[in-house]
Amino acid sequence: MFGHFQRKAKHAGNRRLNTLHAFADTLARRRPVWMVSFAVDETNLSEGLRAACASTAMLLLGNLLHNPMFAWAAIGAFWTCLADAAGTNRMRFASMLSFALLSTLCGGLTSFASGAGTLAATIAILVFATAGAFARVWGAAASQVGILAATACVVTVDRPMHSVRGGLLFLAIYLSGCLFAVVLSLTVWRIHPFGPSRMALRAVYGRLADIALDSARLLRRERADFGLWARHAATYRGQARAALETARKVLAKVPNSRVDKRESYENLLLALADTERLFAYLIAVTDACERGHHNLREPQRAARVLSALAEVLLRIGRAVSEDPGARPAPQTGKAGDADHPRGGQPRATSAALQRRLQKLAGALETALGEPLSLKLHAGPLDIEPPTRRELGWFDAALDNVARAWMTLKANASLESIGLRHAARVGVAVTAGFMIVRTLHVPFGYWATMATLLILQPSIAGTWPRSIERAAGSIAGGLLAAAIGVAIHSPLGISLVVFPLVCATMALRTVSYSLFVLFLTPSFVLVADFAAPAATQWGYAFTRLGNNVLGCAIALLATFLLWPSREPVDFRTRLADAVAANLDYLMGSLQHAGGEDTEVERLRRAAGLASNNAEEAFNRLRLEKLESSLADRAAITALALLRRVAGTATRMRLAAHKTRADAALIEWIAAVSKELDAHLRSGRQGAPHETFSRQHLSLVEADAVNQVSHLRRLLVEKASGLEEGAVKPVLS
Repeated sequence: MFGHFQRKAKHAGNRRLNTLHAFADTLARRRPVWMVSFAVDETNLSEGLRAACASTAMLLLGNLLHNPMFAWAAIGAFWTCLADAAGTNRMRFASMLSFALLSTLCGGLTSFASGAGTLAATIAILVFATAGAFARVWGAAASQVGILAATACVVTVDRPMHSVRGGLLFLAIYLSGCLFAVVLSLTVWRIHPFGPSRMALRAVYGRLADIALDSARLLRRERADFGLWARHAATYRGQARAALETARKVLAKVPNSRVDKRESYENLLLALADTERLFAYLIAVTDACERGHHNLREPQRAARVLSALAEVLLRIGRAVSEDPGARPAPQTGKAGDADHPRGGQPRATSAALQRRLQKLAGALETALGEPLSLKLHAGPLDIEPPTRRELGWFDAALDNVARAWMTLKANASLESIGLRHAARVGVAVTAGFMIVRTLHVPFGYWATMATLLILQPSIAGTWPRSIERAAGSIAGGLLAAAIGVAIHSPLGISLVVFPLVCATMALRTVSYSLFVLFLTPSFVLVADFAAPAATQWGYAFTRLGNNVLGCAIALLATFLLWPSREPVDFRTRLADAVAANLDYLMGSLQHAGGEDTEVERLRRAAGLASNNAEEAFNRLRLEKLESSLADRAAITALALLRRVAGTATRMRLAAHKTRADAALIEWIAAVSKELDAHLRSGRQGAPHETFSRQHLSLVEADAVNQVSHLRRLLVEKASGLEEGAVKPVLS
């Protein structure tokens, strides 16, 4: 009886989680225009709790000692948690300790320079802002440390130091907060070696569930046209492919000491292989759904099955993330295998989920009226991480120094994008500092900090970030003012900071606007702990004005100071995507209904090429801030390529193997060669007649239609567009 109620409670919990996921997916689709990014499955509560504990502990200690300077220790602890680089404990320790030492040294020098006068402070801001932005050339981890250290400088410049003794005491307190966060992160809050891998795989399963849920949503609509399905494919398939590539990279970073002879790591690799096959299956399913209600046997039933499939995928993702030894769908063994180190229950759950998944796939096949089979564990995929060699601490340090020196020499040129970006950041941040210092604007560091954090190497990166920053700052500033009016005691502020910092860290990978929304009141309340504001609402609007000023300076610098536009030729990216997708189509024709490692590699290459082309196109549109006929042609071409990939996947997953049509493959190869020559060099090749659809299967006829439409769009119709409209996008 107890077991019965336990199972009912578990099922109810799963339904609630699935409902929350569907609600989050609806929010993602209907979010405001300014909220560019939104990926709720990437919420990391553990990071949020760690940063909140570190910061709140410093505030409580300051409250206990009646020393408001410990607010800076809380800020240092929070920044140190932000500087934590994902990866091994060695990488995490190096990044966090580097930030702690750099921010203390550079921030201290900036504070002493500010005490010496405006000229010295201006020089310090110019030097450290430029250096922090230049750290981008050494990779993401170095960029994160460099920008945060520069942020410490632009904040501490508003706290000038005149006394060496007082200054050293302040720096010691700040450094103690940083070191406390380092110790907390590497002892009490250690990250399991497979923790990032499991979270990355959970994100993949979440993206796959998104595909199923959105497909069900479109199936329930009476009129889901080509545009809706095209947006579905571009958004959800692109996100799933990006999540899969992230999971590959995270698994490749697992230390060799954890890779060798570890069942858990092997299970994670098998889980990744399963996600690839599930992704292929969902591509084929959505492509079949896209043909419309009149071609489907039971569209409403298919929608219900897809919703149930999404729930199972979410449950598998949770199982993988919570249990390092569990596999989502074991090859052999019965439910309750005793070989699991924890007694077999996760294996039993995995076996039940596998059976449920296969049952739903059978029901979906019946509802769609198309023979699409779900094949898991049909053979290994090319997912092995590259060979790595692990060095000792000293040898690793020497190796890193040597590579850093080579990178520095390679970027010591005016042609370097990294150097131009660093100069742009240095000049813009310094200009912002001079404006607020000259006008004696309170909390002027908000303007310089906004400029520093918003500026990106290209226009396409800065523009959406500035919009999200401004919107998040406005909402966060109002929230901070409301909290400041309601709570006045230092203890109350310390307790309120805890959930705010937790939300800030947990949501930083979900949405930049949400990150800024919670960051603003967190930073404001901690700063007010050290120096309470007299009028909360007045200072709130001052901070908002400073943020807007910083956004404006960043945008002006982006367009006026050595602007760096999208360096990649979209026409080349489109040619790569066309070639990759048509190669995959030909490979699928040759291996219809069967499994082949080479065709799987072609599928992955096609997905990556489509993602790259779509990202380049979106960045170009942001730079132009306008739409043209060529834009619409490019959107249609990219959507057609997603359809080609879906058709190719349907061929591969057909239950019955069909004989490859050599003439059809030869025709597709000829069209591919013609399109490649036209996109890369503008040459007009010999026209190819449309392939005869007689004696073709339904899926082969779909392929012929799509390739013919793609050729007409890119070769025949493109020449009729206005030259001025074509060049910005297709040349």
